[in-house]
Amino acid sequence: MGTARWLLGLWVAAALALGVTRGCLQCDPGFTTHFTTYKPRFSLWPWGLGGRSAVTKLLQAWPGDTLQELELRIPAEIPMNCLHHIAVRVYERLDKLLQNKRHSKAVLLKDLRSIFREQVQMLRKAIIESRMKCERHCGIAQYDTVSCTTCDFSSTPCFGYNCESSEEWEEALKGLFAYIKNIPTKSEDWAVTLRRIPGFHNCSSTSPAMLNFERINATMSETWHTMLENSTEGQQMDRSLPERKIDC
Repeated sequence: MGTARWLLGLWVAAALALGVTRGCLQCDPGFTTHFTTYKPRFSLWPWGLGGRSAVTKLLQAWPGDTLQELELRIPAEIPMNCLHHIAVRVYERLDKLLQNKRHSKAVLLKDLRSIFREQVQMLRKAIIESRMKCERHCGIAQYDTVSCTTCDFSSTPCFGYNCESSEEWEEALKGLFAYIKNIPTKSEDWAVTLRRIPGFHNCSSTSPAMLNFERINATMSETWHTMLENSTEGQQMDRSLPERKIDC
């Protein structure tokens, strides 16, 4: 278990030293408890300096590489229960892998990269699917998430175009506009909160008074009508995570 303890001790030290660059997994409540129980056993490492350097580089880059490899067009925000499920899976694979002290450098690096890629795929899927689930309705809604970059908890807003009638759509817009107007205007994060709403990421307004609600209404209504027409014509209606830019 000497090599396992050294590797895992190195990983947690590197992750904690990177501050806000968390990379998702470090936001799991069990991360510190799981990893800090291992103490470095550098003297038991069977490879030369080159082998240790290669593993060190991979582990130190893990958090930043995770965020980069996610390649998301939406914020890297994930429900905590999804994150914990993924974290447990990664812990299990690492523990099993690192029990074998006889791994060559090439084999261990290959297996570590495999675990890394699987982690990225699971995180990407969970982030996107949780957003899609929130958007499978009509109007503004929120769901509880943790940020992969800061580990801060928040309620992530989403907006669903899944409205079956003009009356439902008008109510959806009223709800959205009420949500926007209720964002605390004294907060320095007003613009940040606005840009978290899907489609508003390009808005430069710093207060509700700067927004053109007529243009927002027209832009979003045009999108909704187009999607509704496509669905009535028998086309697949994609109402989740489309690339939209709202004229605000």
